[in-house]
Amino acid sequence: MHSQQPSRRRGQNTQPQPGAPYNQPPWPNDPYEQQPGGPYQQPGWEPPPGGPYQPQNGGPNQPQQPPRKRHRGLKITLGIVGGVILLIIIATAFSGNKSGSGTGASTASSTGTGTGSSPAAQNAGSSALPGIGDKVRDGKFQFVITKVTHAKSVGDTSLGLGDTAQGKYTILHITVTNIGSEAQTLDDSSQYVYDSAGRKFDASSSADIDMSGANGQNSTWLDDINPGNTVHGRIAFDLPAGDKAVKAELHDSMFSNGVTVKLS
Repeated sequence: MHSQQPSRRRGQNTQPQPGAPYNQPPWPNDPYEQQPGGPYQQPGWEPPPGGPYQPQNGGPNQPQQPPRKRHRGLKITLGIVGGVILLIIIATAFSGNKSGSGTGASTASSTGTGTGSSPAAQNAGSSALPGIGDKVRDGKFQFVITKVTHAKSVGDTSLGLGDTAQGKYTILHITVTNIGSEAQTLDDSSQYVYDSAGRKFDASSSADIDMSGANGQNSTWLDDINPGNTVHGRIAFDLPAGDKAVKAELHDSMFSNGVTVKLS
């Protein structure tokens, strides 16, 4: 009778007992022997994050992420457009305020009627300009130039208190009435004359002070005029000898449009 060999189970590392008839050394590299970590575990190998079948970035099965849009250029463009619109609004508002400040300016005939206009518009039709003796209006003031005289010096020059012109003074004799509802300052430095060549001349404040008189009457130098009141004064302009003023530009303030009057 033959003895039956013990069966070898797959995955079982069965070693013959000492003295057994089949005492052989252990089978090397048994493919079915369970290794630490599993049959497919290799030393130093780790599964990728998310599992062995998780597609990696850039893989063929990975959907491409759409590129992020850059909005920086669009923001800069919108900022520039908004700035331009803001500047246009500010410029329009300033222009409207400036044009509205001259609504009180007007020219009038001796009857006191007339329509408002700026010096530039009046110069375009110089034949229609008001002249000496006519009532003209600018802002809160109504002006009348009653006459024009000339002098080399003004004031009490015998005592060294007067003023002597470099050329010759052209002196406007004017009447100013406050037609507004509040006080307004008459400033001689806001009044001008022009010669036939279009040259513009400022008033001589020192000569105007000397002509105002000891009691302050006839003053046109920073003279406050209350509503309804009228002052009479003189304004001197130092023109070259032999030159002649052909028109005057009168203002109720340095910011007004002004009104033009013919002097000849």
